[in-house]
Amino acid sequence: MKSLRSVLSLRAYVAALAFIVAVPLVVLSIGVARSQPPALKEKAAAKPAVAQPPVASKKPDANGYIAQFSIEEIMESIVMPAAQAIWDSVAVNVTEKGIIETRPQTDEDWEKLRWQAVTLIEATNLLVVPGRRAAHPGATSENPGSELEPAQIQALLDKQRPSFIAHAHVLHEAAMGALRAIDARNIDGISEAGGTIDEACESCHLQFWYPNQTVPK
Repeated sequence: MKSLRSVLSLRAYVAALAFIVAVPLVVLSIGVARSQPPALKEKAAAKPAVAQPPVASKKPDANGYIAQFSIEEIMESIVMPAAQAIWDSVAVNVTEKGIIETRPQTDEDWEKLRWQAVTLIEATNLLVVPGRRAAHPGATSENPGSELEPAQIQALLDKQRPSFIAHAHVLHEAAMGALRAIDARNIDGISEAGGTIDEACESCHLQFWYPNQTVPK
């Protein structure tokens, strides 16, 4: 399966420097580097775009659900972009020119950030749609040894589905915390919610994606 986060170790180092300099908002920047196995943190180069074959439409199941795409694809196309927008919305970066703080400034900034929180909240429902598979047929791990193969992940999901649903609900509540902080325009609250979102992701990944990894806190 593809890595759900492409994070340079340099970024975590820069975030740590910012924390030392002083600002609690840096919790988000540090958190971004946590929710993947250590072996994946050095994998930063994006793959070139490749034309994809046409996708055939699936049919609704008996309950009317159409689980068109896999959990992996939902994570990559919806969950991660929305979560990343929240993490990146409040940050402190140390540059050659000094410390640069990032935060929502205009009404439009706040509105767009709220859209991302709503997207993340509702994406937790997409993850648990009945019949949705872990990955598309024929998928294999790009990091064998660091993460489970898709078939192994699917076996865990089938065996421990109530636990997976519970993880999705935890992420839902974490994202709701971000939404409430955004509505209150509470910068510290967004930072705290970002850390909670990261912990929710990491907890699920440690059970279903790379259970044999020991990730430093």
